[in-house]
Amino acid sequence: MQQTFPISDQELEALSTNAVNSVFNTMLNQTAVVQEVIKVDEENYDGGMSVPIDSSEPVIAGTVGFLGNLTGIMYIFMELSLAMDATCELLGLEAEEIGYEDHELVNDAIGELTNMIVGTFKNDLSNKGYECRMTIPSILRGSNFSIEPAEVALRRIYKYDCGGRSFVIDVLMKEEN
Repeated sequence: MQQTFPISDQELEALSTNAVNSVFNTMLNQTAVVQEVIKVDEENYDGGMSVPIDSSEPVIAGTVGFLGNLTGIMYIFMELSLAMDATCELLGLEAEEIGYEDHELVNDAIGELTNMIVGTFKNDLSNKGYECRMTIPSILRGSNFSIEPAEVALRRIYKYDCGGRSFVIDVLMKEEN
């Protein structure tokens, strides 16, 4: 991993938080507050990527990549119960109308939330002169899994609180030549 990056840690946190709150305020009538920032660099990078959320319940991870001057991927990790609540709010449903077995509906909703968050993040990057395109959203669901990322220059993990529950945004980026 390289030491320098064209966007400061403060700017990156602001971009991430703006993207999250823009979507959460508009679509979920919620606000999220950063509780912790983890900087993964050469000193604490172990070559792997464990899921950065501790949970006793299944976790859903939405992911969207972006390609351009800055290339990367953003993961959004949340517990199934938060994902179901977000699905209900997003679609105007009551909790009784969806169940733990309705994976497709929850996956689609979290995929769309992820797409909106990364889209806002990408647009803010573009406004700073870093043009990029997005990939289609993907969903991972499970317990006790890890992801092996491609080589990255920068990784920042933002742990947010939203109404007393937490979720994680994991940003991996590198500058393209």
